Amino acid sequence: MATKMVPDADDLLKQIAAEAVKQGENLRVAVRELTLNALRSRELSLAQIKQVLKSVTEGVSLGAGKSGGDVPGMLDEALAGMDDAVLRAVQANHIALQQLASQGQSLRESHVKKALSDLERLEDDFLKTVKQVANRTGEGVKTQWAGVLQQKELAGTETGAQIAATMEEFGERARASAREQRRAALKVAETLTENFTTLASGILIGLSEGMQQGPRAGRKDGKTG
Repeated sequence: MATKMVPDADDLLKQIAAEAVKQGENLRVAVRELTLNALRSRELSLAQIKQVLKSVTEGVSLGAGKSGGDVPGMLDEALAGMDDAVLRAVQANHIALQQLASQGQSLRESHVKKALSDLERLEDDFLKTVKQVANRTGEGVKTQWAGVLQQKELAGTETGAQIAATMEEFGERARASAREQRRAALKVAETLTENFTTLASGILIGLSEGMQQGPRAGRKDGKTG
């Protein structure tokens, strides 16, 4: 008896996305929920977000190619659904960064800097990932994707707007944090300098007293210097 192959998470995601397109009802909402559920089940990293987008786009392209309906409209709705979902992921990152900042973690910590760097890259990688998948589809769907993506690039995504707002907020916080760290480092340097000079002054006093006591001690013993 042959063993039935179980599809992996990405294949399953692709199949569900294709089915959602073929059904055609509330496609934006369906793709948004499908994408969100996939993102929730994974680590919310740049690599995983791109993988989810790749699988959903493959499924959408497959479904659109077999539907025979309003392909540009389907692709536009599906892309809007993905945009809605990735927007939520960006908002989740924004809240996480706010919590880290409220807990006193420096925005110059390596993991915080990486989170901001990944967010900044996501703005470009979102549409780039969809475009890469679209370019591998059949000519008919590929041409329709090109028009939809061009319009979205001109109009901008909701995700891009949220990323820009996040980068603006935390970019300023990071600059303020850097200024504060420089001030703190300067204060430490000043304190170390003060401590050193105080120590040196104390040693000098001790040496001076020792020199003064030496001759007196000699005269008390009847000896001259």
